[in-house]
Amino acid sequence: MVRTMLRLLALCALSLDLVRAFVDYGNVYPRVYTLGSTLSIDDASPYGKASITLSPSQPFLTLDYGIEQAGFPFFIVISLSGPTQIEVKYSEEFPALAGDQSDGPWTFTIGLANTFRVETFNLTDSGKTESFFLQGGQRWQTIRLLTNTTITFEAVGFNSTASLVLPEHVPAHISTSNAIYNDIWDLGARVVQVACVDAGNAPSTWEITEDGALVRGQGTAQSAKGALFSNYTLSFASKITRGGTGWRVASSQNPQGAYFVLTSNYPVGKTFVNTNRTLLPANSIAFTYGTSLLPQETVTTTAVQYYPVNITIEEDTWYDISTAITPAAYVVSINGLVVASVSIADLPTIGSYFSVSDPYTGSFGFGPFHDQVAYFKDVNVVSQNGTLLYQNSLTSREILAEYAQASLETSVCLDGAKRDRLVWIGDFYHTVKVLAASTQRWDYITGSIEFIFAGQLTDSPFEGLVPIDPYLGGSPEFNRIQNTFAGLLDYQDLFLAGIGEFFHYSGNTSALQPYWTQIKALAQARLAFIDPYSGLIGATPEFADIGVFNFLGPVNGSAVTALNAYALQGLVPLAEALGDHGTAQLYTATAANLTRAINEQLWNDTLGTYSLSLDLPSNYSLTAIAWTILSGAANSSQAASSIAKLDELRCGVGYKTGSGDVCSDNYEISPNTNGFLLDALFKAHRDLDVRNLTIARVELDDFWSVMVTQNEYYSGASWEYTHPDGSPGIERFTSLAHPWSAAPTYVLPEYVLGVAATSPGYATWEFTPLLGGLGLTEANGTIGTPFGDIEASWRIAGDSVEISATVPRGTDASLVLPEGCTARYKGRSHRTGHIRLRKGELAHVKVHGWQR
Repeated sequence: MVRTMLRLLALCALSLDLVRAFVDYGNVYPRVYTLGSTLSIDDASPYGKASITLSPSQPFLTLDYGIEQAGFPFFIVISLSGPTQIEVKYSEEFPALAGDQSDGPWTFTIGLANTFRVETFNLTDSGKTESFFLQGGQRWQTIRLLTNTTITFEAVGFNSTASLVLPEHVPAHISTSNAIYNDIWDLGARVVQVACVDAGNAPSTWEITEDGALVRGQGTAQSAKGALFSNYTLSFASKITRGGTGWRVASSQNPQGAYFVLTSNYPVGKTFVNTNRTLLPANSIAFTYGTSLLPQETVTTTAVQYYPVNITIEEDTWYDISTAITPAAYVVSINGLVVASVSIADLPTIGSYFSVSDPYTGSFGFGPFHDQVAYFKDVNVVSQNGTLLYQNSLTSREILAEYAQASLETSVCLDGAKRDRLVWIGDFYHTVKVLAASTQRWDYITGSIEFIFAGQLTDSPFEGLVPIDPYLGGSPEFNRIQNTFAGLLDYQDLFLAGIGEFFHYSGNTSALQPYWTQIKALAQARLAFIDPYSGLIGATPEFADIGVFNFLGPVNGSAVTALNAYALQGLVPLAEALGDHGTAQLYTATAANLTRAINEQLWNDTLGTYSLSLDLPSNYSLTAIAWTILSGAANSSQAASSIAKLDELRCGVGYKTGSGDVCSDNYEISPNTNGFLLDALFKAHRDLDVRNLTIARVELDDFWSVMVTQNEYYSGASWEYTHPDGSPGIERFTSLAHPWSAAPTYVLPEYVLGVAATSPGYATWEFTPLLGGLGLTEANGTIGTPFGDIEASWRIAGDSVEISATVPRGTDASLVLPEGCTARYKGRSHRTGHIRLRKGELAHVKVHGWQR
């Protein structure tokens, strides 16, 4: 029943305009809880929605939801002895709850969710209180009593914004005789539920009123219109409702640059008792040049400077604030009185992919700090020569998209549930394949394609390229301004490859036909990067001054060239289905030329694998090995030799990406790139007769297993990075719900269960059970197709194998027999080779003579 409802929802989303209202997935409650004087998970009790009381003797409640959840936190209070303040923390991992800021704050973008993982509530009456902010992903929650009162909760939970379907109930599923592998498969089924967001389920975090924009404490939101402003004076009016107000100048579109927080006089009765008066003294301006006043472990910020304003800053009072960017300083005035002058010469250098270009150039933005609330209105930006550059009262909802604050109107898949909350096009490739093998919510994929192509550029030098990480809350007009196009260029190819995979699994020509012109424009933009001398993917002259950066490897390299070939190959069936045979021929020929150039230019006999690039002939990488196999560039002997080189990349529980990397305790092992490799290892085994699954077993048994065997870090979803010791990578900043890390979810059904489409939408498919390669004795699963479900299974019993599969009408299927076996089907004996299975029936095949 659940699977049927999910499939109907997906089909309706493909055929009807999406309703923009909130999609209510109901409430989710903790599984267990611990009540005491400190943070603890010992002696946890089952949560049965029984009342729970916090008191001065037992002020700490620890709640465990079991797996990653997403939604709006709520509390239903039965009684309280007086006005009560509680501090609530959220986290994906248990150890982070001990930190002052849990596993936050987030620094890249607001993402229509709470920047902070800690928030304070002042409860004065019984009934339900729901947080204004969405929490994008968490397993753990704590509630700490701050006041000398008693409070009794009837219920605590989240109004869920994510589907709550258990992995065994999603439309596509697999189960094997290895319980750990089953749990690893589950990671993907969960991650695409929490990291994909329905239209309407990410509302704006700004409230537009007649008095201006009411903004609660979060990262600043920058105006897209100010991206190229320089040497200006920003002025605006602000009214503090609680605690303080905050703003930026000379900022990148992500909140980074000059950041100011003005605090109030902290009136008694309105100020939270846990207000950090050391970090934010009353009647002061706190300044930092970076991401936030607080660091986020691996994302550092600069030291905070303080400027007492020497006037009393009252709450609920309007103040005129201005910040002038002068050659020497940022000069801040309040009501015409200069209160701070920050020397620009003394600012540190910020070096990062998201950094500002210089301390004089960049946009302006608004956002009070943690637990603060303020109004903003009457914004003016004036150049040094007095020209009015910008003016806005902030009283119209039309400004929300400009500040990337418009409610989400398209269902999309994000790179992570809690962070970064961007529609990263590189992550899209894995997400498509994971979703195909689990929830099959194609509306998320078609919505993401719509969302991404809306920002495609039509002007040189980036004509045809799409934004690599379009913001939630933006619009096509502003996403073109806010987003990067030159960076991570191979993400463009991963996006194209994802489109090809969507068509491969769904066969949905009608969903992609409206975007075919745009797809071709993007592909053509990438073809311009083929180096005419080497025949490899290089860099065009137009990008010489901008610089080219790829994620998977350098230009004129094996990984990026093989990926481009793979992306083109994947678009050929779509071109043929749309009747564009000329384009199909172009992509086929170009892909063949690219793979030929890889072998001619980069195969290294001495190395025994493909060189990383023309400039680095002695280096090699995991990504190069993966994509040369996946693209078909590598033949059987090349694949076998390359796979043998992987032992040299071993780093703790997994494999480092490149031979030039140094394996250390802090090395970040990438499940993303290891996912490409896992796919390639099984493909080499099945298609190239490379009978070596030793590395694949290490990947599953040692690497992905750490995501399901450590309770304190377990989220039920796949992790962004992993350290060599098996703990999550990049410390608490990491995401423990990242679809790019869930490759086993699509690899296991295709290669272990063995059901693989050989034409779009499973119109033709093969059943090639993996017998003995991983020590498994059985596997069974459901594969959703446009023609109906394929139910397939195999089970080893001694020296025989029992195999069964349903063949939906409209599909052609064949069973691929193991070598040296005899099979019995429909009363006839068959030897090694293919057995064509009859349509519309449940096929039972008995295989004899199989040996491990």
